[in-house]
Amino acid sequence: MFSDTHKPQQAWKAQNYPVPAPSRRGLRFKASALRRLHRWHGTSVSGHPATVMVPALYNMMPAENVALGWLNEVDSLVPIRQHMASASKIIGWDVFTFHTMHNADHYFDTAIVAMRDTWVKEGTLSPKSILEAKRRFGKAYSYHNIQARLVENLVFQSSLMDWIGHHASDVPLRFHVIGTALLPALVSARSITFEAAVQSAMKFGTRWNETVRKSCAGRGEAQARQRAASSTDDEIGWNAFHQVRRLVEGRGLLSMGVSRGDLPTTDAPARPFWYSPTASDEPTLITTAQEATNALQTVNLSSWFNAPGKTSPNADEPIRGWLVSPLHPMARLCRWSVSNYLLATPDSVNLFLDNIAPLGRQPMVAPSSRPTSKPLAAVQNEGHRSLIS
Repeated sequence: MFSDTHKPQQAWKAQNYPVPAPSRRGLRFKASALRRLHRWHGTSVSGHPATVMVPALYNMMPAENVALGWLNEVDSLVPIRQHMASASKIIGWDVFTFHTMHNADHYFDTAIVAMRDTWVKEGTLSPKSILEAKRRFGKAYSYHNIQARLVENLVFQSSLMDWIGHHASDVPLRFHVIGTALLPALVSARSITFEAAVQSAMKFGTRWNETVRKSCAGRGEAQARQRAASSTDDEIGWNAFHQVRRLVEGRGLLSMGVSRGDLPTTDAPARPFWYSPTASDEPTLITTAQEATNALQTVNLSSWFNAPGKTSPNADEPIRGWLVSPLHPMARLCRWSVSNYLLATPDSVNLFLDNIAPLGRQPMVAPSSRPTSKPLAAVQNEGHRSLIS
């Protein structure tokens, strides 16, 4: 909650979004260091597939996916646009407009306008859905609307997981998803449809959002009585914004579960993956429809809590790639680390798949160069005479 001296408009002050540019040489150096480190400890990375960690949220700030180039990569743009169009038909508002409306890095304003205008002219983006998104989420504090952020991340995370799975067909790789990232993981694994995931996210996201707003309503009304010029609804909105922001930055806790009536019907995932309710929980392997259903029942808003120091270590995950933006708190794990890698851009993912993920391949057993000896033939003693007379 902001104080009297903190203006709400300052929540989204202009800033430059960092766009990492890893080099092939740098990743090869880290791969060599990783091998030396494991030899020093008497362990090996071979035989342990590289793990792509998928936290509950991918990005922290609006329009980061534009800045990071995912909408310039053709193979990722196609599923993103398809999912945006499908979501818009269900929810009535445009996900791209929600994602970019409060962009804080104005260097990308021109690209955002060009993308939107192109899609409108092509007929793949409805002007009506754009206006509806602006009407619902026009206030800056609306970017932390829980329901909308669930749908936004469902669109992007499911698309990026599909993209990574397609590009990693020849390297050992596994996914480990956390909390609400379970929905996009099930979509990517063909366990549930994208449409069913959107409807489910809308149901429990609406409940979570209303609960947060109700918890802030008392404080908002008290502040409105103290300030004649204040709007009660805006006070509640900003209180809710800061409460959610503290959660995703790892400075506050919120715990809200789901009800069974909000959950979709599942099939067995086509590609098994690992799941943890929160970053500090031990992962479980999801291989069957029942395991997917059981996992959905553990989804909680508390999974949005990001604390790099509280992640659960796992000996089966010696190499982790984090599918998050550079401004995400979990990105700090990738600084000065040879075991954790930031997968924020298409180029960084490709370099990871080419130089780091292959380290997890099973070692080839070399055939022995020593010739094999043949068994001696049996010697018959027929006709043998004793030498002692």
